[in-house]
Amino acid sequence: MPVQNAPNQPIASAPAVGKRPTPSSHLRVARPCRDLEVARRFWVDGLGLSTLWRSPPASQTEGGHELLMVGWPGAAWHVELVHVGGDETMPNPTEEDLLVLYVDGQIDPASVESLVQAGGRRVSHSNEYWNKWGVTIADPDGYLLVLCMRAWENQ
Repeated sequence: MPVQNAPNQPIASAPAVGKRPTPSSHLRVARPCRDLEVARRFWVDGLGLSTLWRSPPASQTEGGHELLMVGWPGAAWHVELVHVGGDETMPNPTEEDLLVLYVDGQIDPASVESLVQAGGRRVSHSNEYWNKWGVTIADPDGYLLVLCMRAWENQ
């Protein structure tokens, strides 16, 4: 990952001088994580994402956190897993903390088995919509991944 020099100020000096988010802006979903290696197994070995970047130990990072970024190369999104421990905020997922991947067809059972073998746990979702249209897997920190058989396209 190339290092970019930070600007003097994150906000431009005047309206219409700076940039606004666009449909091609990259999206990062950040989540706390108890164990980065356990999470890496789930997301990379289980789901098939790539390790896009892994930080050095927290003591050597600018923000003081050890990070793991996973995703598909070239995608407009990635998941950032932030190692937490001690007095930091531990993962506390709710039923609506979902990461949904629309696969546009029936889900390959080998994909589900791979996620379970990599530390995930298949669960029933409280919202019947997700049980009807997909498979919900809890990641090792309890956050929910839904593989949905429907298609999705922003209109």
